[in-house]
Amino acid sequence: MPDNLSAIFETILDYAEEEAAGTSTCQNPPKQHQKLYHKNAVEILEDFALLKNEKKEEISFQELAQSFIDDWDVANSKSISIQQLSHFLSSPKIQGVLWAAQEISAGRFAPQLPDVPFEVDEDDGVAVKIVRIVRRGEPLGATIKCERGKVYVARIMANGVADRSGCIQEKDRVLEVNGVTVADKEPREIVNLLDKCDNGIITFKLIPAEVNQKLKQKKSSHRYVRALFDYDPWQDRRHPCPEAAISFRAGDILEILDEKDQYWWQTRKIGFGALARRKESHDEEQIGGESKKVGLVPSEWLQCQSENPDGLGSSDDLQFLESHKDRYYEGVFRWRNKKKRRRVVVLLGAPGVGRNEIRRQFFKVFADRFTNAIPHTSRPPRPNETDGVSYHFTTRAEMERMIERKEMLEYGEFRDNLYGTALQSVRRASERGTVLLTPHPLAIENIRTWEFAPIVIFVQPPDFGEFKHTREVYRAQTTRSHSAASSSNVSQNTAATNARAFSDTEIRQIIENSAQMEQKYRGVCDAIIRNVDFETTMNELTGLIYNLESKATWMPTKWLADIGE
Repeated sequence: MPDNLSAIFETILDYAEEEAAGTSTCQNPPKQHQKLYHKNAVEILEDFALLKNEKKEEISFQELAQSFIDDWDVANSKSISIQQLSHFLSSPKIQGVLWAAQEISAGRFAPQLPDVPFEVDEDDGVAVKIVRIVRRGEPLGATIKCERGKVYVARIMANGVADRSGCIQEKDRVLEVNGVTVADKEPREIVNLLDKCDNGIITFKLIPAEVNQKLKQKKSSHRYVRALFDYDPWQDRRHPCPEAAISFRAGDILEILDEKDQYWWQTRKIGFGALARRKESHDEEQIGGESKKVGLVPSEWLQCQSENPDGLGSSDDLQFLESHKDRYYEGVFRWRNKKKRRRVVVLLGAPGVGRNEIRRQFFKVFADRFTNAIPHTSRPPRPNETDGVSYHFTTRAEMERMIERKEMLEYGEFRDNLYGTALQSVRRASERGTVLLTPHPLAIENIRTWEFAPIVIFVQPPDFGEFKHTREVYRAQTTRSHSAASSSNVSQNTAATNARAFSDTEIRQIIENSAQMEQKYRGVCDAIIRNVDFETTMNELTGLIYNLESKATWMPTKWLADIGE
């Protein structure tokens, strides 16, 4: 019986003893036989509470429960908590749990299997084991190495067929595969033998490796990281076995199953972005088991060592590792926005992809929800400009002090005037609604903290043909709208009225710049969306933001210390 359940019974026992002691002071004290049954029920409850202690004799949980119910019914107690407990113990589901606990405590939870059969090789005089594995089209999940004509199991992949069998371990020596001796064979020949199995059954003849008890007791790690670089094992000359690897891109969520090896981690790819999740079993079958595959990827140590080929042994080298490891993987955890806190939405993208127009449309359509952080500037206000509406007007000296104090999210200079967005402006805007920003990519580092918990979405351009067509259609629509407004003497004070056509060269440059920017910042993006046309983009982006705000998402583990939830 679990300790927490025993603790619950102990708590109820305290109440029961208090009630038992208090019956003598009642106006209508119980009769002697009721006191006896009341005492018996308390003693039975004590037996429940003591189940967490080791006992030599077998205890019948169901009989204890029934005795408690019977004695307490006779005692005719008025205790609501005890009556609820009695009703609880009487339910069929709890009776089933008690029966299961009974069987487990007695050790009757598994069939009695015979000992693993071992044979004696008369030539070498050593014990060998015969292992038969059914793999049903799955990879074996093990790698081999050849040393001086002998073949050994080099690595067992976590959750693979070999690992699940529990019969093969690293450093086992392979003597035969399907009855064929493998001594002096090349790895490719052995792989061919594994492929020629009957009905998916592979038979191994192995010499067991000596088991290192410390390694056997060591638990495999299990954590999640976000990749911050692209990786192709076939382009990695360091990889001992590219066939046993997985490829990934920056921003992919990886599940690390085993990192006992200093250089190569056993990893499963979950998917891209903050909403990535492991596919269900039926989905895995449909996509060929991609999300189930476990492969070897380079560790942080190996990546850092590649940058510092002289080794990572000194204290300076360890500092190098600590300062550089976040360049490759970022620890993440799943977080659900239970308190409905507002998160800043950040749209990243190359100039010309339409981020600012998307933002203007959101402010127009969802004016009651999305808001803008009012920027600062050192230029003097123009006619009809009000401080705190279009800009916060201040002096150049004050803005320079804000920059020095690292109070600016981003800033720049245009025609001898400073412009920028202060972090305090973002905080104030968050009090009014969901802040929507389109900052320079270099500003991401300043806002990517738990305080703002930003949702970073990268906006891609469409391909060349779609880009040219949709922008021509949009320009024609805005031109007609501007003409109609002008004829009605309606002011059109938006940048959309100044829409111009992009040349073919400009479109190709935007697409190229976008690809380069995505390559550089994909690792910090929670999602990616293509801006084909504004109507489609608005619909998709609205749904995407809703999902990222309401569903469980991946967050950097370095934020855990600040969450406090």
